[in-house]
Amino acid sequence: MPELVYGVWDGVPYDNRKSASPSAPPSIQLSALDRFDDGNAVSVLMSERGFLVFDASVPLLWALQKHFMKVASESCGKCSPCRTGAPLICNLLNKAMKDNGSCDFSLLEEIARQMTSTSLCGVGQTGPVPLLAALACFPQELQAAPQDMKHGFYATMTSPCIEACPGLVNIPRYIDYIKDGHVDLSANLVLRHYPLVGSCGRVCVRSCESACRRAKIDAPVSIRNLKRFAADKALASGLLKAAAVPLDKQEKVAVVGAGPVGIACAYHLLRRGYPVDIFEAKREAGGMIRYGIPIYRLPKDTLQEEINIVTSMGGKIAFGQKLGRDFHLDDLFAKGYNAVFLAMGCPKGSYLGMPDEDTSLADYENGIDFLERVYEGVQSGQPPVLAGDVVVVGGGNVAMDCCRAAKRICDGQVHVIYRRTEEDAPADHEEIAAAKAEGVQFHFLTGQHSLVCDHGKITGLKVVDMERTEPDASGRRGVRAIEGSEHLLACAHVIAAIGQQTEKEALVDNDQITRDRKNCIVVNSAQETSRPGVFAAGDCTSGPRAKGPTTMIMGMGQAYFAARSIERYLSKGQVSFDSRWRMTELIAQGKLMQKDEPVAAKIPTERVELKELAPEDRSQNFAEVEQTMTQEEAWSEAARCMRCYRIYSVVTAKHIPGGE
Repeated sequence: MPELVYGVWDGVPYDNRKSASPSAPPSIQLSALDRFDDGNAVSVLMSERGFLVFDASVPLLWALQKHFMKVASESCGKCSPCRTGAPLICNLLNKAMKDNGSCDFSLLEEIARQMTSTSLCGVGQTGPVPLLAALACFPQELQAAPQDMKHGFYATMTSPCIEACPGLVNIPRYIDYIKDGHVDLSANLVLRHYPLVGSCGRVCVRSCESACRRAKIDAPVSIRNLKRFAADKALASGLLKAAAVPLDKQEKVAVVGAGPVGIACAYHLLRRGYPVDIFEAKREAGGMIRYGIPIYRLPKDTLQEEINIVTSMGGKIAFGQKLGRDFHLDDLFAKGYNAVFLAMGCPKGSYLGMPDEDTSLADYENGIDFLERVYEGVQSGQPPVLAGDVVVVGGGNVAMDCCRAAKRICDGQVHVIYRRTEEDAPADHEEIAAAKAEGVQFHFLTGQHSLVCDHGKITGLKVVDMERTEPDASGRRGVRAIEGSEHLLACAHVIAAIGQQTEKEALVDNDQITRDRKNCIVVNSAQETSRPGVFAAGDCTSGPRAKGPTTMIMGMGQAYFAARSIERYLSKGQVSFDSRWRMTELIAQGKLMQKDEPVAAKIPTERVELKELAPEDRSQNFAEVEQTMTQEEAWSEAARCMRCYRIYSVVTAKHIPGGE
């Protein structure tokens, strides 16, 4: 653990240079700050909460000057306190650096306070905090520094919503573009991170909204729906398109799997000029978001338009090509591919594993196969028809997709059973509410026991009531069956929607790919596998985890960093350090971003909720339920964003690879 020398954090000064009992801020994890990259210690940290110095030899004035250069460079120019104040402070700090610390510190403080109190966003409001803390508590440390500093420096502008987004999308900026009437710029800003902008705008799990500070006032900004608005407008006008990039690199890459993870990785490699061929086992691209997410949630024409972005850039997709059946990894390298990216997902559904379970029964399906069957039927114009009642087992989003799809094609009642409480269900609350509105009956604290059949036909599912146990050492409560509570839930169809599996046949021992006990590919932080030149991301690396498979946005975030790793591998022969990804790790592991920070007084404004088809209008059709925002609604919702930017910077003992 690094030893704090001095600093100011959350307004509290710390000076351990003459202290017999050193102290440090209790709210952060100092152990996370022992290094930035391998063998490179963190010497100084600066953020919206203050600054911490771990190496007394680093001149504080020099560190502040570097930090404020980042503040000035990120100023958007919309408000004069930040637009003019940041360059003025930079000039004063530069003068102090050259004049042995000589500076009008009172003027410096006045400008910094003016910025914090009157700037329109977090860049100007919080960027001067380390400087003001130093002026107030350690002015004697503001001395000139040598001109040939050997220390490393890295800084980034971020926000709570950006850090919560696995793709690190600059969310406040794309919301700003909407507010300014530039939906094309908004959508294309997201396009820098992944091509499936409109699709993600419909099915993203919205981790960014859970971090939105607007919730402290009224409700989180509707970030996902604003992204959808921008994408839909840009797609309709033909303005959502990637810049043409010549594929002039000699090395070529094979991507296995044309789901969102494979498509995203191919997209980023194409943007870097690498020829990419994608090998897909099915007849169409899109993976689980094509075959597993019903059309009423994600229209496939939107998905196809976004996949076309990749093919328009020169990406080639070979359909009906399955790893382990039609080719192996050695075949790809033999054909001249210099790197391979694996994104096969978890394409197999799981069954319930009940006593004497017969998975060959026609009316007993796993959720993945059922949703694919529904998709194929709807696309062909002949949706399947289920006669009688249906029971869906599971509490996740796949279970919600199954029960809502089943409700549209069956002539009986649809039931969902889940062994835990509604609050414990991993599905989005909105999905459960939508299913209830459509008439699905839920049975929580109910577990499956066994299938009941008559002459090969399902007549019911025997279920058992569950009860919650006392909390364990971690505080988590389990469930157990209530003895003697077994009873029959009559039905004609049972759908197991409890998880997904990787395909064991995809990889063989000769592939030299290390897998864990669940047959998931083992990767490091750079998404490298055990075989040089082979990278992987998404469900095939995470598998059937307790909290569910990798989300779409998480997988595309992994694909983005995998593409950067592949580029470095092909250009340098090895994967080098990624400063931006490390900064995100440092912020999270060190608990640096303040979660209980008060927000400025704002007039509460109602969050815009999407209009939906009435539940009675959803029966027997797969029309999209949620409707895109209007222009006026989008402007109103975008205005709720508080642009909570923060500047984080680190000084390190030596140069940072890929840093400044």
